[in-house]
Amino acid sequence: MSYQRITYEKRDRVALIVLNRPEVLNAMDPLMGDELVMALKEAREDKGVGCVVITGAGRAFCSGADVKVFRQMIEGQVERRTVVDEDLFDVIFDHPKPIIAAVNGPAVGIGATMTLPCDIRLASEQARFGFIFARVGLILEFGSTFLLPRIIGLGKALELAMTARLIDAHEAKEIGLVSQVFPQDRFLEEVMAYASQIAHGPTRTLGWMKEAVHRSIQADLPTARRIEGEILERCRRSPEHREGVMAFLEKRQPRWAEIAEQS
Repeated sequence: MSYQRITYEKRDRVALIVLNRPEVLNAMDPLMGDELVMALKEAREDKGVGCVVITGAGRAFCSGADVKVFRQMIEGQVERRTVVDEDLFDVIFDHPKPIIAAVNGPAVGIGATMTLPCDIRLASEQARFGFIFARVGLILEFGSTFLLPRIIGLGKALELAMTARLIDAHEAKEIGLVSQVFPQDRFLEEVMAYASQIAHGPTRTLGWMKEAVHRSIQADLPTARRIEGEILERCRRSPEHREGVMAFLEKRQPRWAEIAEQS
């Protein structure tokens, strides 16, 4: 498939999606959002993909929504009221494969909130995060009123939203917004090595793990335990579980990729 606002390639079971408008610091417009949905669906259907990485071209991850689009919406020049379709959140959050947000530079506005439904956030030393919606008279969006407090805590979420200040990669790691910070000069290399380990794991099991956690954080404890039991039963009947047990007993590496590509 041909894309205008992003690039898409596969490397060793990792689908690498790059936001590709470096001349405007990868500002998000409707076409970029729509193409991101298409690329994520392409990765979802590809049995040769075990993990997805989203990053940005040039020196930014995503500088937020293209302000020109905001103006067009205010003046009624376009019918849609959001820069990205709500489908994008669902496609990321409900994706059956692990998704890594590889934040290589500034991630501001939608550039920051779009990382939250991703499963893992990795940052370069040059990364900056800004939930700056108050500066343009808006509140947190893209599911971030739900996800941000759960990731970094209620008080810190409100502080970042109300002050609209930028934080660097090291503060982001301190508060739990990102898992790892890598040097800028080998950032993509480190990210792809990290992603490759996940991509060669039990892909379907990881998707079920993601489903269990997502459903459980929206439930009470008894419901969460029922969800665990339901999904554990799927796992016990799966070829992934059998392969994991046999590989352990036979003292060899599990053949996860073979199972994923045959299922």
